[in-house]
Amino acid sequence: MRAGLSMWPRRVWSARLVRPSRLCASRAYSAPLAQRPYDPSPAFDARGKIPVAPYDPSPLPGTAPEYKAHLVLHPVQYRRPDTTWPSHIESVCPLVSELSSRARPGGSLAGYGISFSAGDGDLPEAQPPWDAHRDKAMRAPPNQAAEDELFWLYAYRPSGQFVSWPTPISLRTLPSGEAMRAQLETLWENAQETTEAHIYVCTHGMRDCRCGVVGTELIDALRTQLDQYAERCASQGQAPTKRVRVLPISHVGGHKWAANALVYPHGDWYGNLRTTDAPLLLRAALAPASSRHDIHDLRERLVVWPRWRGRLGMNALQQQAHRDAWGPPVVFPAHLAPLPREEAAPKSEDVVTLRFRSHDGQWFDVEGQIGETLMSVAKRHDLPGIEATCGGELECATCHAYLCDANADPLAQGQVDTALADAEAILDGDAHVSDEEDDMLEYALRRKHSSRLTCQVRVTPGMAAWMKRGGRIELPQH
Repeated sequence: MRAGLSMWPRRVWSARLVRPSRLCASRAYSAPLAQRPYDPSPAFDARGKIPVAPYDPSPLPGTAPEYKAHLVLHPVQYRRPDTTWPSHIESVCPLVSELSSRARPGGSLAGYGISFSAGDGDLPEAQPPWDAHRDKAMRAPPNQAAEDELFWLYAYRPSGQFVSWPTPISLRTLPSGEAMRAQLETLWENAQETTEAHIYVCTHGMRDCRCGVVGTELIDALRTQLDQYAERCASQGQAPTKRVRVLPISHVGGHKWAANALVYPHGDWYGNLRTTDAPLLLRAALAPASSRHDIHDLRERLVVWPRWRGRLGMNALQQQAHRDAWGPPVVFPAHLAPLPREEAAPKSEDVVTLRFRSHDGQWFDVEGQIGETLMSVAKRHDLPGIEATCGGELECATCHAYLCDANADPLAQGQVDTALADAEAILDGDAHVSDEEDDMLEYALRRKHSSRLTCQVRVTPGMAAWMKRGGRIELPQH
């Protein structure tokens, strides 16, 4: 890693311990799919690509676990790449097993999260490496060399507090439960504000292949962004705002929201991430880690709210309330239409009747307002088949539908395989599919010539007249 981006403890503990100044800087962790110990195919769509839309459309705020603090172990002596991680690292690492036991209810670290990172790419390979297929119920035998393996312990607490254990630790040198907790409290009480930021991305493919596939791509994208950021700073003769590290992390929960990332010491958890989110995620890491002295509220304003799951130290209700207080008040559609004041009802001539037909033949005659998008109409009336996961930001294809002329039988399915005969008169300025919409339609299930993203099509007088002649919106089956 380049000068100016290293930020790990300067002390070297022995000749055989590598100072962790380049932890996870190597791109060697992005192993080709064929070399990974799990089947990656469930992570891809029918075209063999990572889907742009989330794997699960359920809301994100409130899904981060309620941790009092989060401890992350980093190997010191050997590289432990994520391709060697079994589904439960407790089965191969005695130190992780012990800390996880202490973090259970009633333990000395109850309420703490315990996770594992990979180790510096320059460290030697562990011989033998961990068995990625080891059963989760297995544990390392006692009095083995594994009990002497050393790790750096990073400890994060709410309000942007971050400390590292003064020396590398192993199972044999680990303090007793109460002594360890007391020492952590002392370290936090004396912690200084840090200029470091760590972006942890879950790449634990043996736990769920979606994390392994999407998380690995996100790590590569973040490292590219970090390289570009360092180059921009160098070209401008400026020091980086912060020293940011991009690190893999073991299972953090929520595979269905892969890729998941944690920005520490800020404490923010994110989900449904794709490579296109990398610039905003890096920007969030460069923001202040706490609101102390943050007179411009950058700590909150630079959070990636559409991908935010929650924050360290908050319970689910607090996370949801915090998102409501600080997140965007609305999710703007791709087409912005002025909204009337609450006391002013729309004019009667601006309200038209629109016809939708579900995949199973059910008809819906609903009211729409001239100028609003078909997606907004469908969501307001809770029509089937329109999920609109991204809220109309043109980041998914889950608002896909068919704009169809009628067949000879007016009650049958419309002409989904044929484009509109008179699109200009029906759709006005939205008659032509933009390049951006066309790209996103590639991810639509069962795309046809009549396919459109309803967030990109506004209600027009011509559309209302067309529907009176038998035109309709055919809703797809998801």
